[in-house]
Amino acid sequence: MSLEGKNVIITGATSGLAAAWAAELSKEGASVFIGGRREKKGLEVAKHTNSTFHQVDVASEESNKDFFAAAMTHFGGSGSEPHCVDFVFLNAGVSNGDATHDAATLDVKAYDYIFGVNVRGIISGLKYGTPLLRQQGTFVFTSSIASILSTASLYGASKAAVDSLTRSYAKQFADSDDERLKSLSVYSINPCWYISEMTDHYADKFVVRHSVVGRLANPSQRPGTAEDLAKTVGEIVKGNWPYTSGANVCVDADAHFPLDEYLSRMEASSTAAAAAAKAAAAIEAGE
Repeated sequence: MSLEGKNVIITGATSGLAAAWAAELSKEGASVFIGGRREKKGLEVAKHTNSTFHQVDVASEESNKDFFAAAMTHFGGSGSEPHCVDFVFLNAGVSNGDATHDAATLDVKAYDYIFGVNVRGIISGLKYGTPLLRQQGTFVFTSSIASILSTASLYGASKAAVDSLTRSYAKQFADSDDERLKSLSVYSINPCWYISEMTDHYADKFVVRHSVVGRLANPSQRPGTAEDLAKTVGEIVKGNWPYTSGANVCVDADAHFPLDEYLSRMEASSTAAAAAAKAAAAIEAGE
């Protein structure tokens, strides 16, 4: 199925996973408008993915306003007829970094930074992206499995807020008396462990390989790649998405399932992997 005629906006697309999304969607025929803070890298991604770049700092409301205005102009919309976009992927996000988040030594500036990008960025994207969406348009927010884990402090809390915003705005749109708004959908994708610029930092920091973390964090028992997730994003844009608006969807390598199944799937895969390792050890020992 060609994506010819589909107009797509992606934030946080100056590298990594979302750059692969831009490449996949453009290859399939969609017109893609990307944004991010790093202008040089953004222009490079745009060149290599046949997309259009406009700089944006999603933590800034004014920057979001300018970004979505530029996207509207790019796609041929106007003040009187702004509806010109089919999908808005609000992907920009930041992690914990190296800040200490222990309760007694918490740096509140870390909260401001993480929530400013991960949560305020979503809210501003909703505010300025909603008028651009056509009938049956769709928002996709990038969250994380950290939203339901107890090991990521501020980052996990910010992603839990993203999950909640997904459900809340899906209901708000569904309850609207405006037929266009009523037709809009909102989803979150909650990635497991994928190889990316962000996770490269942690793999190096903790001196572990992506394959090791993939076994610990992914029911698939392998780390996902940018190409895996790009194909899933392509299926979303093609309409091959078996979820209702408001769903929080776990993406694991090239698979996806409801987020509330993550822990049980992880337990089952870990048990199966342990049993397989035990059986292999027994065979090697000649038992």
